[in-house]
Amino acid sequence: MLDYYRFKEVHDLFTKGKCDEARKVLAELQEKYIEVHDENEMLRTQLQEFEDVLYLAKNLEYDGHSYWLKTGTIKQGPFCQNCFDRDGLLIRLGESGDKWRCLSCGVVYARDEAGLASPARDNGERREPGKVIHLYK
Repeated sequence: MLDYYRFKEVHDLFTKGKCDEARKVLAELQEKYIEVHDENEMLRTQLQEFEDVLYLAKNLEYDGHSYWLKTGTIKQGPFCQNCFDRDGLLIRLGESGDKWRCLSCGVVYARDEAGLASPARDNGERREPGKVIHLYK
């Protein structure tokens, strides 16, 4: 925590003509300010990460085969179960004919009439990785 009374001390030292001593105290205050600022930024980042995890915990649904993310009235997905369970990553499944394929790990899911994903056999075809949404750091 910054000691605000020290700013008055700096002012008093300058008015008394003790400029070198005032500069020394001011440099200490600047160093302390930088430490507090860095800690504040780190805490803000941690708070945002916790809020993101909480949002996903509230809005991520598992249908038995893949994950879906609810955002308001929109259901986004499907996302690969394998990638989320293994790495905590939401990787959107790409359409591949009558199947969905994870563009990251290559797992193939069959689509039923309702559009839900169910595991299918992989034919070995691999594409470029899709967009990755990191959940854990």
